[in-house]
Amino acid sequence: MTDPKPSKSLRVVQAAVLMFMIVGCAATPTAPTTSSASISDSELPRHGWEEEPDFKSLRESWGWSDSYTELCQSGRPIQEMVEQMNSEQWELAAETGNRWLNQCPVDMRIHHYTGISLAESDKGEQAEHHFRWASGLMDSLVASGDGMSPETAYFTISIAESYDALYFFGIEFKSQSLISEPVMADLFVGENEAGEEVSLYFNPAPHFARLIELFGE
Repeated sequence: MTDPKPSKSLRVVQAAVLMFMIVGCAATPTAPTTSSASISDSELPRHGWEEEPDFKSLRESWGWSDSYTELCQSGRPIQEMVEQMNSEQWELAAETGNRWLNQCPVDMRIHHYTGISLAESDKGEQAEHHFRWASGLMDSLVASGDGMSPETAYFTISIAESYDALYFFGIEFKSQSLISEPVMADLFVGENEAGEEVSLYFNPAPHFARLIELFGE
């Protein structure tokens, strides 16, 4: 099953992300929170889609939450939405996306798919809210590093978010490997739209912490 074909909205968001990469890489990266202190479900921040929260803080709060796996990984409806969108069931896809985002508001790719589905359902104002959230979440990821080395890896809150970043960068995934030195990071190798090989480093620190908690040190 393939992803939905890029719409005009998708191209606009991708262009914005790529521009942020060009500008952001020249700036000092915004260091992510490195503490693995757990956050309970009741403490998780929630906002209306019309709001513009601190996306960096929002991603970190949810990423380090005790409930992240339950709320943001189990049952993630990516393939369900892809199937609905490919068959042009736009309203159903929007319902699927909104239901998931009410549970996990930091899922940038579901935000984007929901925005496309709402736009195709002639609900442009609602669509723009989700496009803005997708862009804000992705911008905060890009601001966390430059992805050029393990030390300057992009901070992500899960492996899925690393794959979502590739999607927004327009990079086709080829391989993934774990780097343990000098710091732990994931190395992703892919191919960009020009056919060039691209290597990017991601640091899914909350994911690593969850694995350590699950399997022990």
